[in-house]
Amino acid sequence: MPMVPSARSDDDRVIEKIRHVLTAAGLDEAMTISATDAAWAEAFSPWTEAEPLRCSTPVLRGANLLRRSLVPSVLGARRTNETLANARIELFEIAKVYLREPAGLPVEERMLAITSGDDFLAVKGVVEAIVQAVSPSARLDVVDTAQELLASGRACELRLGDEVFGYLGEVSRAGLDRFELRRPTTVAEVKLSALIHLATLVPTHTQQSLYPSVSRDLNIVVAESVRWAAVAELVDASGGEHLECVEYQDTYRDPERLGGGKKSLLFSIRLRWASGTLTREEADGVRDDIVSKLAEKLGGQLRA
Repeated sequence: MPMVPSARSDDDRVIEKIRHVLTAAGLDEAMTISATDAAWAEAFSPWTEAEPLRCSTPVLRGANLLRRSLVPSVLGARRTNETLANARIELFEIAKVYLREPAGLPVEERMLAITSGDDFLAVKGVVEAIVQAVSPSARLDVVDTAQELLASGRACELRLGDEVFGYLGEVSRAGLDRFELRRPTTVAEVKLSALIHLATLVPTHTQQSLYPSVSRDLNIVVAESVRWAAVAELVDASGGEHLECVEYQDTYRDPERLGGGKKSLLFSIRLRWASGTLTREEADGVRDDIVSKLAEKLGGQLRA
């Protein structure tokens, strides 16, 4: 048989980038079976309300349903590691789920699931790093979600543009009990097809400014309901051509100093001009424009 050169598909190249980010973040790859029992199948199924597909012969005792989510499987792997007294359990799995369609063949959707002992923000940072590595121009947005497995107020739906990209949240107390877990965990599940569609696989060159940057720190008091994502989006829109990046620093709450239902968001902006070095007055002008827009659109006030 003649030999032919092999080539990696775009899917393979994207998944390689994702694995690199995850292993660099300290996660190990898990491999679990595609069938599960009814209790796990019902525990978490954000992608469809349709009944799971049934196997004619169980893979294991009671495991006769094709999974609609990877999250129960990685939580099961987490439980196994806890019973073995492993101190650090940081796992991810890349595999397919099987979603029933009203007519025709089921959808085989490739997913990435994560279970981590770190909190919501740490795992969100890992997901953001994945998006940045695969598609630097993509913007990850979050909206509130209510999932039975996830803790109220510590869960969100992830979006890339108008498409639902995934789900992220800390497992509730009831969820931990359901999987017989002793320690808190945060889980995430994202749809890889959305990332593959947006992937930038050919690096492009961008001319860099030869002049130094200027930084300003801002401490903005906003209502508790205002998300950081909304603040960052408005800062991006208000900063103009001089804004190079926005970096979140911290959130501070103190009802006595800030008032009830208020929080203070500390963040930094970095400014740079392609044609020269920004003066202090020019940098302060950009900062003042940003503060003005935050006050107008989100009711934010610069903290003294």
